[in-house]
Order: sequence, then C-alpha cells, then structure tokens
Amino acid sequence: MSSGAPTPADALPSAAHTPADAAPSGVSTAPVTTAPTAGAAPSRPAPPGSDRSRPTRLRWLHLLVLCCLAGVGVAAGDAAFVVHDLGRWGEVQACAALRDLPPDGGQAARLLGRGDEYDRCAAGFQATRGLSQGGGALATLGLAGVAVLLDGLFARRTVWRRVRRRPAGARGAAVVRDRFDHWCTTLGLGGRRPRLVVAPIGVRQAYTTAVPFGRPLVVVPVAHAYGSRDLLDLVLLHELAHVRARDVTWASATRWTGWLTLPVLLLALAPVLVRPGPSTRHYALTLPVTALFAAAVLLLRAAVLRRREHTADRFAVDHADLRDALVAAVGDDDGRRAWRGVPGRLLARHPTGPQRVRALDRDLHWEDGFAVAVVVGLVAMSAFQSLLGPVQRWGSPVPFVDAGDLALAVAALLWALVVVPLWSRRPASAARRWGRMLGSGLGLAAGYVLPGYGATGAVYGVFLAGFEVGAFALMLPVLVGVGAVALGYAAVLAGMPRGFRRAVAVAATVLAVAVVLTAVLTTATLLVFGHWAWHSVPIDRALWSTPGTVARCALLTVPVAALLLVRRPVRGGRRSGRLTAVVLLTGATAVCAGVAATDLLAARSADGDAFYLLFLRWWLCAAAGWSVAAVVLLARGVRGVVLAWSVGTGVTAVAGTVQFVRDVAGGTDPALSHLRGFLERPAWLLTGALLCSLPPLLLARDLGAGWWVRSMGRPERGGTDHRSRRWRAAWPVPVTTVAMAVAVVGVVALGWTAPVTGRAGDWDLLRSARVDPAARDDGRSRPAARDPGRPLDRSAIDAALVEARRGLPSTWSLTPGVRPFGEVDPAEVRPRSCADRFAAESRAERDRAATADGTVVVAVPASTLPPLGATLRLRVTSYPAAEAATRLLVAQREAVAARPRWSVPSPLADGRVAHRWVVAMPRPDLPYDSFRIRITESSAVGGLPVVVGGARVVVAVGRTVLSAEIGYGIPFRDQLTPKEQLLLDELTVVGARLVVHALDS
Repeated sequence: MSSGAPTPADALPSAAHTPADAAPSGVSTAPVTTAPTAGAAPSRPAPPGSDRSRPTRLRWLHLLVLCCLAGVGVAAGDAAFVVHDLGRWGEVQACAALRDLPPDGGQAARLLGRGDEYDRCAAGFQATRGLSQGGGALATLGLAGVAVLLDGLFARRTVWRRVRRRPAGARGAAVVRDRFDHWCTTLGLGGRRPRLVVAPIGVRQAYTTAVPFGRPLVVVPVAHAYGSRDLLDLVLLHELAHVRARDVTWASATRWTGWLTLPVLLLALAPVLVRPGPSTRHYALTLPVTALFAAAVLLLRAAVLRRREHTADRFAVDHADLRDALVAAVGDDDGRRAWRGVPGRLLARHPTGPQRVRALDRDLHWEDGFAVAVVVGLVAMSAFQSLLGPVQRWGSPVPFVDAGDLALAVAALLWALVVVPLWSRRPASAARRWGRMLGSGLGLAAGYVLPGYGATGAVYGVFLAGFEVGAFALMLPVLVGVGAVALGYAAVLAGMPRGFRRAVAVAATVLAVAVVLTAVLTTATLLVFGHWAWHSVPIDRALWSTPGTVARCALLTVPVAALLLVRRPVRGGRRSGRLTAVVLLTGATAVCAGVAATDLLAARSADGDAFYLLFLRWWLCAAAGWSVAAVVLLARGVRGVVLAWSVGTGVTAVAGTVQFVRDVAGGTDPALSHLRGFLERPAWLLTGALLCSLPPLLLARDLGAGWWVRSMGRPERGGTDHRSRRWRAAWPVPVTTVAMAVAVVGVVALGWTAPVTGRAGDWDLLRSARVDPAARDDGRSRPAARDPGRPLDRSAIDAALVEARRGLPSTWSLTPGVRPFGEVDPAEVRPRSCADRFAAESRAERDRAATADGTVVVAVPASTLPPLGATLRLRVTSYPAAEAATRLLVAQREAVAARPRWSVPSPLADGRVAHRWVVAMPRPDLPYDSFRIRITESSAVGGLPVVVGGARVVVAVGRTVLSAEIGYGIPFRDQLTPKEQLLLDELTVVGARLVVHALDS
C-alpha cells in the first residue's frame, strides 16, 4: 500500500491457497474458496457529494516532513563548509588584520561601528557559507527525489519481470480486473485511472507504486480472486484510496526520508568528530537543533505513514461497508512484531492489525492539532533565519522591500500555506482549537528566539542577549492571537462547499494570514532593535503603534479576505437579527461616546500635547471597533472571528470618519492625509488590540457558553406569557454591551490604559532619541538643544550617565565603586619623580574645586571579552571655571610625556610591585577636544606572568570633563595582542561618545 517496492508490513493479506504463505507474521486470512467470485452483487457506493467519497489528503504533512529533512541538510552543508574550510577563514583573518579589525567576528566590529568594513572582508566567506547551506538542503531533497524515482522504476521492473515469468491465471485475473474497473468507474477515476497488474502466486501483498509525474501502478495478487468478494473489494478500495488522494509519490518521498536522515545527521556531526576542539564551541547550539529536527523527521515520518494507512482503511470501510472484512482480514494479529517498546511503536511505519480496527472508531486527525502546529511554527521560523542571511548579503529582489521583511514574508507564507488548508478541512472541538492556537504561538515564538538550521545563534541573538525569555513571553500572546485569526478564517472555510468560490477564498485567506503574521513579526523585530538601543518603554509604545509598509498591506488584505468569507444567511433568523441589532446599538454608542470623550479631552488639555490628544482620539476610534468585535466574538466564538474583524474594522472606519468631519466642521483644513490618519492609525491599533485580546475573549466564550445557553433557555416561573419571557431573557444583552462600550471608551479617555495606549511625551522621546551611538562623527560637532559645556549639577550628570548607560548592552551589569586599575596613593609610587608629579596633580584637582561629579562602572562579561571580562568606567566632572576643562587636558598631555613608566604597589604580585606604563595615541574621532592613552600593567603571580591592559579617553566640553577608562586582565600572558588592544581602544571611544551624545541631547 505504500509507493515503492512491496514490504510485508505494507499491505493487507492476500487470500492465497495457503494461508501461511499469504499472510504476514501474526495475521490470519479469510476463509478460502475454490472458485472466483465473479458476478457477485456490488456494494452500494457512497454518494459522490458525501464527505466519505474523497479520502483525506496529507500532502501538507508530507511537505512538512521534507522541510524538516531540508533543515537537516542545511546543517550538513554547514558542516561540510567548516570541515573543508570552504570559506578560507585564514584570508578573512588576514583582511581583518590589515584593517585593524577585531579577529573574532562581526559582532565586535559592529559594536565598534565598523561592521561594514568587516562585512567587506567576510563577504566571500558568508556567501560561500550560504551557498553551502543551501546546497546541502537542495542536495538532500534531490537525493530523496532520486531515491523515489529509482524506487518506482525498480518496483515496476520487478513486478513486470514476475508477471512475464509466471503469468497469473486468466480466470482469476479477469475477476480482479472486473472488480477493479467497477470501483474505478464508481470513484470517477476515468481520466487518471491507474494501471492494474494482477500478480501471480508468490506475490503476497497488494501495493501501489508510481514514478514521479507518472501513472500509478496498482499491484494485486491473483490469490485475492479466490477469496471472499469483500476482502477483494477491501484491498482494491484501499489501494485506490491512495490513488484518489494523489499522494503515492509524496508517500514514497516521506518513506525515504527515514533512510536519508541518519547519514545526513552524521554528516552534520562531522565538525565535532573531525575537529572536536574549535568546532564544539561554535556548534554548541547548532547540534541540538539539528538533532531535534532529525528526531522530528523520523517521528513525523512514521506518524504520517501510519496515518495514511488509517485514512485508506477508513475510506474503504466507509465506502462499501467493509468493516467485517477488515476485522476478518487482520484476524488474531496481536501486534507482536520485531519493533517492541515505545521507540518501536513511535517509529513503526505501518499499524498493527488491532490498531487498524481500533482506528475506525477513533478520531485520528492529529495532523491538525497541537504537535503539528508547534512543528510548523518552528520550521517556518527556522526557514526565516536561514533565508535572512543570503537575502541580506545579496539584496532584496523586490524593490522597496527590506531584506528582513522579505524573509519574514516568505516564512509567514510558508506557515499560512500549511495551517490554513490543514485547519479548514473540518470543524474542530474546543480542545483541538486551543491546541492549534497554543501550538502555533509556541512554535512561532520559539522559532524566533532559537537558532535556525546550521546557525550558531539566533539571527537577532545580539539584540536579544539577556532578554530571550522576556521576548518569548511578550511575543507568545500576540502570536497565539495570530493563530486564532487563522483558526477563525479556517473555521468559516470548513463550512464552505468545494468550488471556485472556496478556492478563491482559501487563496485570499492564506495571503491575509501571511500578511498579518509578517506585520506582527516585523513590528516585533522593530521593537527588539528599539529596546536594545534605548531601553525605553515609552519609545517602545511609540514604535509599535506606527504601522509600517507590511502593516498597511495587512489593513487592506484582511478585510478583503473577510468580505469573501462573510455570507448572508439564506433565511433571516431571530438570533441573527438580535445580533445585528446589538452590534448596531453597541457601535453607535461607542462612536458617540468617543466623540463626547474627545470634546472633554480637548477642553481639559487645551494647552497640552496636541499630538498626544490626536493619538488618544485614534485610540478612541479603535476602542469603538474593539467593543463591537468583542460582542461578536462573545456571541459566536471562533466562527465569529471573520465577522468580528469585519464589523470592528467598519465601526472603526466610521468612528474615524466622524472624528474627521468634526475637525472639518471646527475649521481644520480637510486634507486627505488627515482623513487617511483617522482611517489608517485606528485600524492598526484595532489590529493590535484584537490580536492581543482574541485568546482571552475566546476563552471567556468557551467557559461561559454553557451557562449562557442554560440561562437563556431557562423557563420563567409564574404565569407570564411567552413574549414577556423572551423580553426578560433578552434585555440584559443590549444593556451589557452598551455598558461595556461606554466603559471601554471611558477607560481609554481617562488614561487608565496609559501603559498600553501611551502617555504624553512618548513621541517627543522617540523624535529626540539619538542615532546609533557607535556611528562615526567625522570630527563634526553634533547639534545641541542646549550648550553641552554648561555647568552641570549632580542631577544633570546622573541623568547623562543613565542615558549613556542605556547605550550599552543590558547584560553589562553595574559594579559601583570599582576602578579598572584601582586606587593609587601618590606616596607609594616609584620612582620619586613620578610620585611628586602625582601629588602635584592631586593638589591641582583640589584647587579646581569641581561643582559636581558622577561615575558609572559596568562589568563587561567574559562572553564578550574572554577569559575574565573587563571593567568599563564612565565619569563626568563639572567645574565652575569656563576654561577648566581645557587646562585639565593640557595638564594630562604633559603628565603622559613626563611620566611614561612607574611602579605601584600590588599585594598579590611577587615582590608586591606591579609595573605600569602609558602610551599616547592619536586623537579619537569625537566632536570635542580630547586625547587617548593606552595603559599596560604587568606583574608576576606565583612565577607566572599577568597582564592588565586598558585605555583611557578624556574629553573637554566647556566646563565639563568626561572620561572613559577600561581595564582588561589576562593571566599567564605578559602582553596583549594588537587586536585586543585595538578593541579596548575602540570601546573607550564608544563609551566617551555615549556620554557626549547624552550631553548633546
């Protein structure tokens, strides 16, 4: 019954003359007769339009298995790239050395603002790596295709050879052909009728095979002609079910993935086996992900093939009422096979006899449940991470579309192409619906934060460092909401009859769901970048509430798809009429409440933030649409998602138009951009609100549905008439919905939802936010709202240091009270001339009498600067004299020239002395007068060398002096490498630039 060569576990038993020869191990056959069963009355076929006239197609699951196999192939291609050094890593290192770039990769270079230079050095390396990964995926899939082709050709050649050597009896072959033609005609297989081969005695199993894009070949042993008619019909219908499902080639490819997965997995493990030292470190995250996908391939492959057999059994039994024949065919098979235990049952490709009988009474549609939803989400997001690198390197092929957005759109389309057709096959129970939603959310969120195929980290791992769990927790409810949207649309599709209109609706739904998912993921990526750069919740609120290009597309495609699915009922019922009345009443109330709240807000904040007031009005329009959508969702549940989205968008558009008309009536210029803002912004805010609130609203509907139905249907005690009972039962609904609409609008207007809807000043913060702090200034001063050299008090210094701290990674923890090179007592410095110089500098500092001083010290983790990390210190000091900073800089330059070397006490060093020296470096690229030095301290501990290297940058800004100093210790070395020292130099410049930008802004 599988495509390809026959195997004992792949078919029902044949009714041969000798039962022991005909049946597989442990399966008994039906009673044997001595004459063919020609002329028997055929069973009544199922109606052509019934659900059971078409077997379930599982091609989406087969595609999912092949995607997992391609993921393992990507990891294998990356392994070949590493083992054979296809990227010529030595040349990349030489190029980086010539340009004084950090040698450990692009992360450190980007931290220093020199990522473009490193990308130019590593361009060929990254391109070759992408080609290797893509070639691994294509080679693995191509190998599977070749295996399918050879398998089909070999199976055909084998069966035709047997037929030519020993033809089947003419009488028995005629019986099989008669029944085969009868069922092909009944099933409507005229144009795509498969070829029948009646195999001679010796062939024990019936099976179906096919060459890709070729005509299927059904092989049936002639022994079935001499058994019972029902058993022959069961075998023929089972095989024709595979033909009818059009998955013969798909099943063969799925079956061969099991044989290809283990060799490919071993190839992916090659870096660890060949070069265990360096490879293990880089593949610490890659190998578990690869092993996970390999396990998913094996488990999903076996489950899909078992599910395929159960589907064919159910089709045959339902189509001709052959349950007794199936029970008799499997006989007393107790499932005792070579595969035993849990692993054997999970990896078995064919169900046992008892399992096949029990499957007839069970709901085996697991392919549209929780587990597959998780796997689909993981595969889609891993495909995004694998596609992002090549698209970013070679540029987006679509004009005016960002490379990251394009990669996300392809992954979202892949996800929607699988889940929408899969979920729209049939209505689902409440438990299965929640399994779908939660599984899709978990798979998509986990796939976003985990590394992809063949990757050593997530694509945005730098920006998510230390925030992976938080990002996962924040994305999960929104992505569950996306799953709820897909589920709601699929639920409506499940009730549509097959035809052209359904095909168009499916295509529109897939496109709409893919655009919604792309909009959510692009917005999430923007928030990841923004939160990493500014660590500001107000700026995060301002970022997500601004629709981008993809979000604007979602605002158009989703309502269009909803209009294709919303159907007017043939007969107007009382319940639909009530819902229409309640929706109209709630919408009108919410719109009127929004206009009234606008007047109150305008009167209360006449001198306030005008943009904030406009933003609140957008939220009031979205609140009106959300109130109506919530009513529909609570009334109809998941089947009302499409209607809720439609009426919610419509009410929001009406509310925005009313607000625009109000402004025009008040004297505002009727500009088209103003109307567009009142239509576009509230629609996007409504989209975000619905995605976040869909899961709790549907949960409330599922939990309260039974109570609501019972309360509505409970008869009224006493002697009241029917109309009075109906009114008493109906009046709470409109009153409740109207009160809810007023409450929602009031909560937004009063500012109680400010943590979500925003506060005054959010947009001002975003507009004044600085650019990338590592950007080069080219020696030009940045514009400043106020004089950056003004005298500062302690609060202003603390604010500037806090702002500068936000530009550093969040994983760099604060370590107050620590100095990179410790405190030095001038009296203990040697030689004496240097001690006198230090003492004079201390007296001069006291004479300058600083008005305010502040310091921030952070610990650079060992993951950034191995092996022990480093200490970075930022300091700002303000003086009363106008030229104090300039004089201090002159004194610092003179001191470096006068005392380049000296010794300081060190309690841990041998001899309790450490030697320190400084070297003046060229002026850094900063907009103010500055100078930079390198500091090196060497000593010996227990006879072993220890070196502490660092750098210091001092900048004079009017009355203010700011400095950045870093210390980096390495044991068992007597000096730093040039690349390490270069990295320390640039980190101090980055720290100083952060403080300068904070003072400028």
